[in-house]
Amino acid sequence: MNFIIIFADQMHKYALGKLNQEVFTPHLDQLCEEGVLFRNAYSNNPICGPYRGTLLTGLYTSHNGVHYNGQPLLSETKTLAGELNKLGYETSFVGKWHLGGNGNEPILPSLQGSFKHFLGYQCYNGFLKDIIFWNEQGESQEYDGHRTEITTHLAIENLRALKATHKSFLQVIGYQAPHYPEQPLPEYAKLYEGKTILHTPDYIEVDPYTPTYSPYSPRPYENCPDYQRYGNNMDEYIRLYNGMVTQVDHGVGEILKEVQRLGLEEDTLILFTSDHGDMQGSHGLKNKCLPYEKSCGVPFIVKDPIGLKNKISDALVSGIDIFPSVMAYAEEATDVTLDGRSFKGYLREEEETTQDFVVAEYICPNTGWQMIRDKQFKLCVRTADHTPYLLFDMEKDPYELENLIEDMRYASTIERLMKQLDSALLQ
Repeated sequence: MNFIIIFADQMHKYALGKLNQEVFTPHLDQLCEEGVLFRNAYSNNPICGPYRGTLLTGLYTSHNGVHYNGQPLLSETKTLAGELNKLGYETSFVGKWHLGGNGNEPILPSLQGSFKHFLGYQCYNGFLKDIIFWNEQGESQEYDGHRTEITTHLAIENLRALKATHKSFLQVIGYQAPHYPEQPLPEYAKLYEGKTILHTPDYIEVDPYTPTYSPYSPRPYENCPDYQRYGNNMDEYIRLYNGMVTQVDHGVGEILKEVQRLGLEEDTLILFTSDHGDMQGSHGLKNKCLPYEKSCGVPFIVKDPIGLKNKISDALVSGIDIFPSVMAYAEEATDVTLDGRSFKGYLREEEETTQDFVVAEYICPNTGWQMIRDKQFKLCVRTADHTPYLLFDMEKDPYELENLIEDMRYASTIERLMKQLDSALLQ
């Protein structure tokens, strides 16, 4: 079995045509019809670098040591690529890496997570210039074009090279879009030009503009072209964001066509997700690093060639489940301690469910939190004093409008969830 894992950056769970008709994602919608869309999927840490840490190690942030953007994987950490290397797989990464650096800087082989083939960059929040990727030798390669299109092109080139090895492979593809600044190609922006944005009940007006540091946004912000385009205008921000989502969708479509052309379709597991979401005014907030659905909830689509088809599932999954699932499909055991659970049995209809609960966290001295979500409830805890501060009934209140934390009728629910949370993280 081959594995293709594609993830976007800052794409929230509702940015799919299957769940939101305002967004045009025909190729991802088709992937949903050929597999399973998990609509209760979560990032285990909704920020760029730490998410990648959880994906590649199969461990919660509390257990893998990648707490902040720019931190590298610990040298002794065993990764998904490393485990598959032992089995003779070819392993390849293309795209945004953000582990071991925060700018347009070299990515040395020691920082590359044991991937045999590598074309990545750390964190350069721009799509139209300075498109530099670093290869497995730590050498820079420069490209002209839009970063999203270049990522798709390089991913397809790598797929062809992997096919030529006649070995099973893992290909991980990390897009930067639709992360700010919102800079889609004109043809994708035009698709949403003048479109009315329908806000959900949790929406409160907020300025969507966020400056970047790599590259450094002009100051004052009024001089920044991105601010001039969507500063203090959430609707325009969302229109451009949706354009970038559609551009990623087009790239996924090109990759899927190449998979078919190469004759890999019947022996390749394909997974699409995102590192975290984008609040876009939900609760009057923007960006990520929060336990709310638009920050922590992510798209999660899995196509197993002989698994479930055309299913929208309420089962719980998260990023840490990818590592054990890949190993299960590879039909090989690993001696690596993992926090997740394989979803292979669910996709093959051998098990009724996946996880009983999912856990996410954000490690930060003053604003850190831990979250646990089971089938019905979501509980959030402050890490500074281990105090529960948010409780939502997700079945009755999907927009998280009524905080039940002070309602004594839910005291036993809070106690139960706290015990499960501590059991998961305090190991």
